Amino acid sequence: MEKAAYTTKPATIKKFFQTIQDVSRPSKVTYSYLPIIGFKSSNDRRLIGVLKFLGFVDDASVPTQRWNDYKNKEKAAQTMTSAIKSSYDDLFSTYADAEKRDNATIHNYFAQKFGLSAQVAKLTEQTFKQLCELADFEAVAVTEPVAKPSAPPMKEVAEIPTGVRPITININIQLQLPATEDTAIYDNLFSALKKHFFS
Repeated sequence: MEKAAYTTKPATIKKFFQTIQDVSRPSKVTYSYLPIIGFKSSNDRRLIGVLKFLGFVDDASVPTQRWNDYKNKEKAAQTMTSAIKSSYDDLFSTYADAEKRDNATIHNYFAQKFGLSAQVAKLTEQTFKQLCELADFEAVAVTEPVAKPSAPPMKEVAEIPTGVRPITININIQLQLPATEDTAIYDNLFSALKKHFFS
């Protein structure tokens, strides 16, 4: 996670994101654009940094698909949740329920992680908390059901009649061969075995 962006006026965050839903998608979100939609203070300019950090605009300040998704009020909370979790990924790696953590915990995390002053850490913490109020962390993602692999076909097994126990027959053949150097005797013996037992 890169150093988290913040605004010096965290209280304006909710109003700003509500405005995103109410205005047309701009070609760029610039300093000159903000006063047009009602954010005239020079302190509001930091909102652009927050938008870039969250992925609502790209490095050239052009609105992204995430901006478009947020304009859909039915998808807005889920879109913000996704933006927060991906942008503050390291924070959520440290605290899986970061959105529920108290202000002091979040403040201390930012201060220690990035070596921020107490004032900047406070603004970064407040920015995070304000954004979390626009998200829905309890929403359950709907996933497509995973198709279960079909079971391999069972091999056909011959049925044994009820009450009949299978019979096992073992044949043990022992041969005693005479001591001889005549290989023809052994050849004839094995030929006979092959003919009568293994044919």
